[in-house]
Amino acid sequence: MKRMALVVVIVFVMVGALGPAGAPSRAQETAAGPRLISGSYTTTNPIYPTIGAQTGVLLYDLSGLVQGDFDFQPPDEAQVLGTLDGDIVSGEYTIALPGSPVGQALDFDGDATTPPAVRVFAAATFIEFRGDERMNRGEMPLDLSVRLEPLSFNLIGGHVIVWTPGKGEQFPAGFGADGVAFTADDPLLTLPAGWSVVSLETEPFTLLREATVTFPIVENFGSLNDYSDMGYLGAWETLFRRTAETYPFSAEKALDWEAIYAEITPLVKRAVTDLDFHLIITRFGNLIPDTHIGYVSLPVMQSFLLGGVGINRLTVTDEDEVVVVEVRRRSAANDVGIRAGDVLVEVDGSPALQALDETPLLLTSASTPHSRRYLQAATMLQGPVGSSVGLTWRTPAGQQRSATLTRSADVNAILAAFGASVFGDPVESYVLPSGLGYIRVRSFSQEVSQAGARFAEALRELTDAGVPGIVLDLRDNSGGLVQLAMDMAGHFAADYERLSDLYYADGTGDFAYRGFIEVLLSEPAYEGPLAVLVNEMTGSAGDLFVYALQHRGRALVVGETPSGGFTGEVGDGQYLLPGGLQMQIPTGRPTDPVSGAALIEGTGVLPDVRVPRTWQSVISPQDEVLQAAEAALLGGGSERRGVQERDPRGRTTLNTLPAPTLLRTSMRPPCRSTIALTMERPSPVPSTSGLLACLTR
Repeated sequence: MKRMALVVVIVFVMVGALGPAGAPSRAQETAAGPRLISGSYTTTNPIYPTIGAQTGVLLYDLSGLVQGDFDFQPPDEAQVLGTLDGDIVSGEYTIALPGSPVGQALDFDGDATTPPAVRVFAAATFIEFRGDERMNRGEMPLDLSVRLEPLSFNLIGGHVIVWTPGKGEQFPAGFGADGVAFTADDPLLTLPAGWSVVSLETEPFTLLREATVTFPIVENFGSLNDYSDMGYLGAWETLFRRTAETYPFSAEKALDWEAIYAEITPLVKRAVTDLDFHLIITRFGNLIPDTHIGYVSLPVMQSFLLGGVGINRLTVTDEDEVVVVEVRRRSAANDVGIRAGDVLVEVDGSPALQALDETPLLLTSASTPHSRRYLQAATMLQGPVGSSVGLTWRTPAGQQRSATLTRSADVNAILAAFGASVFGDPVESYVLPSGLGYIRVRSFSQEVSQAGARFAEALRELTDAGVPGIVLDLRDNSGGLVQLAMDMAGHFAADYERLSDLYYADGTGDFAYRGFIEVLLSEPAYEGPLAVLVNEMTGSAGDLFVYALQHRGRALVVGETPSGGFTGEVGDGQYLLPGGLQMQIPTGRPTDPVSGAALIEGTGVLPDVRVPRTWQSVISPQDEVLQAAEAALLGGGSERRGVQERDPRGRTTLNTLPAPTLLRTSMRPPCRSTIALTMERPSPVPSTSGLLACLTR
């Protein structure tokens, strides 16, 4: 069984330089070479500890990397598994080498008359999520025992394990003038028969032949980019240079990097505190409309986001009404009479919709206008604990009321917006009263080594129950491990399918092909009617899951909005900045394998059945998106865009969406009120209104 291309394999991994193994003594050498390899591994990427993944280790055929073939897929019979003592973050590994390995034979002597005979391997860890201890198709190496040069993927160090059936075969003895292994200028050495470990950490390379050889598995693609020990200006300039080179959607989003640098750098130079610096970095992120750009800042949270008034959820309708959806009991909002169904008219004297649109995104940027409003609604009324906000609202009876509310400790609105993919079972299922099956997938980043099996079990139970169709609920699923998403999508596919190609910055100012993502075949297979529910926070691997089912006509997509439209790969874009600011910025570009166009980013997957978002639907106790999906499936409605539904006010609407426009970056002069708030330290508690309006301009 074949596996995915090499570069998708090493998603989220990068190089950690470790010392070379020592040269062996003659007494330790064996005629057959090493029989056992072992060592340690450590991963710094902050994503991995959170995903609940089981890890394995194996001897990985390195032929694809040696030849620069990013479509190379090692044969299943080449797999040699080892054992681990540890978890995904760190541990020790051991691999017993077989007498004669299976793998692609390579030739390094340049003599076309002699057959290739050298097999080259690396020790590699991998995430195991497809149901057994082996590395199945779709599972991939995570960290390797070789070191790769960032961006170019040239092999520049580490350790390889080589095997040859007889003595006399040639192998590189050094990097040559270009400093890169496995290129034409490499000097050569003569290999003995059997196994050898070659350390690329010395020049010339060292041949290791002890019975047991110890060397580390190192990070290659995805290590934490730690700039936390730099000053504010140094960290900013390092972050900017890397982002300007590696961000994958500059053209689509018409980004002017010179203008961005010119706007942000003077602000960074004036930063005095961590809060100053963190707010400026959120401004930088807002200039790049991408929901995958996120920040975790304790100073920002403490200063601007921990206070609320008890309104847990706001929603903007198709008529641009800002509707209160949920109010917490025993809260300032409840005490002044604000109830679910009320419409906000003004916030601190500004029209409510204007106040919402001027709310800065202090937790994440936004790829699409619809996801931006969703995120702004979650934080519009947040502010410092003890600060006040003036609200004017209209009741369903048409009465207009006003009050000034004092914020208390309250992050329920943030949890409501972001917590759906974090809390609760990653997969839940049941039979709806309509008789249809229902499966909700909260995320592809929880319990990833069990989620695929749980999804398969849920699907099997529903098909055994004889349901006439299934609704897959991907609302609020903001992604995770894309290969897990492709495993689940494979239950509804007729065959393996190459869904997208992946491109990354190559260090020359361009982007180079580094592998692909494919839909995997999974059991049990389901061929019946299918609908998928989406919203503004269906994104990343969730976006690609929905796209995989829609673009071949396999499923009907139903929602009030398109999906979130954020698909850049983020494994290599993890940063730690001064003051403990954690940041994420995409580096990988998924493209259509045929057209080469970027997939989904900035638009989202458009629904086939678009459900109107009205005041009535927002406050309805019924799930009208789910009801629309049920009606479409039970009515046999599998048509594409143009399905007509009747909205709650009795109007018939053609449910097509205009082509979404990309959110363009607006470069405006720096706003002094931001600096005034953060650097002149008003007392006792800063108002957030000036800051919020300024940062979003």
